Amino acid sequence: MTHSNDSLPLAGRQILVVEDDSDTREMLKFVLEQNGASVVTTDSVPPAVELVEKVHPDAVIADIGLPEFNGYALIARIRQLERKDLASTKCVAVTAYATPADRDITLKAGYDAYISKPFEPDELIRTVAKLAA
Repeated sequence: MTHSNDSLPLAGRQILVVEDDSDTREMLKFVLEQNGASVVTTDSVPPAVELVEKVHPDAVIADIGLPEFNGYALIARIRQLERKDLASTKCVAVTAYATPADRDITLKAGYDAYISKPFEPDELIRTVAKLAA
């Protein structure tokens, strides 16, 4: 069965993926693109913040365990952006920090949603589609 692009759950959505593991980053990109999204990727916080300001993504999907600056530093920087529309960009943490306490910390830090690794592609797509709508 073939889908027109408009019937894909993320059609027309721009997503930024911030993940330092190249295999995971490529898998996230593939799953999102298969569901209609345009995807840009990076592996660390400084270029991620620049991309938010340049690309204006509909959603950011970020790992928490990033080198140099972690995903909590990323969400803090995004939420402090001068432009309110960019500061309120929808952000999803996809992380191996998988305890209930980790989930609470992540959501309190400012993420709009939390998904633990290993993630289910369907859960990721549902979550991103809902947030980016």
